[in-house]
Amino acid sequence: MNKKFWALLGLASGILLVTSVGIAGLNPGTGITQTSHDLSSATGRGALWDAGTAADPVLDRICIYCHAAHNTITSTEATAAGVTYYPLWNHDLTSLTYTTYQNTTTGDIPGEIKHQLNADIGQPGSISKLCLSCHDGSVGVSSYGNFAGGVSSSKHTGTVTTTGTRFGIGVGGDLSNHHPIGFDYGAVQAVDLEIRDASSPLLGNNPYGMTIADILWGGKIECASCHDVHNTQNTGARFLWVEDTNSNLCFSCHAK
Repeated sequence: MNKKFWALLGLASGILLVTSVGIAGLNPGTGITQTSHDLSSATGRGALWDAGTAADPVLDRICIYCHAAHNTITSTEATAAGVTYYPLWNHDLTSLTYTTYQNTTTGDIPGEIKHQLNADIGQPGSISKLCLSCHDGSVGVSSYGNFAGGVSSSKHTGTVTTTGTRFGIGVGGDLSNHHPIGFDYGAVQAVDLEIRDASSPLLGNNPYGMTIADILWGGKIECASCHDVHNTQNTGARFLWVEDTNSNLCFSCHAK
């Protein structure tokens, strides 16, 4: 009886452990492991982007595609790429100039709500350029490693990009049909009665009590204003800060 009990308990524990490992990262807020941003070969996604090199074969690493502890991008290299935020950045940076979203095709009319965004939107900010360096298709996803001192034999210079896949955003520098980024949220909110104040909390399941201000970057809407790229504090799928059920993500900013 006892032996059967402990055997069943052990089996149940094993199943629970395997199951918990299997779903880790797949659910919002559970970390980067096994998400689309986990490019290690263990997930099966790494092989899509990284064939490795003779000096540096494919390893089961997750962080290396974006960050490294040593020999990452220097301030000089970041400045040349127009980037001011580069957290131990280890990936080649996009050099594209983007065609941005425009609300109308009839020009800017100062003070008119339906036109005013056109005058304020700029190029993507630094945090967005980091995202676009993989997603706009101009740089190989496995183009990473060994900055600050020249190219070494172990630097990955991948040729496989997101172009033509569902992961492509801003391909060819075209952001004209994507939600605008790189604009000052306060400037828009000041003239548009259907934009919520930045102190407003995000709607839906928001256990961290996050406000709009918490997801702005230098007061601007950027890629990371909708997406938690590490999948650690979000409650929505696809790295969304909150799930878009009933358009809660949209309505967090848009008072429609």
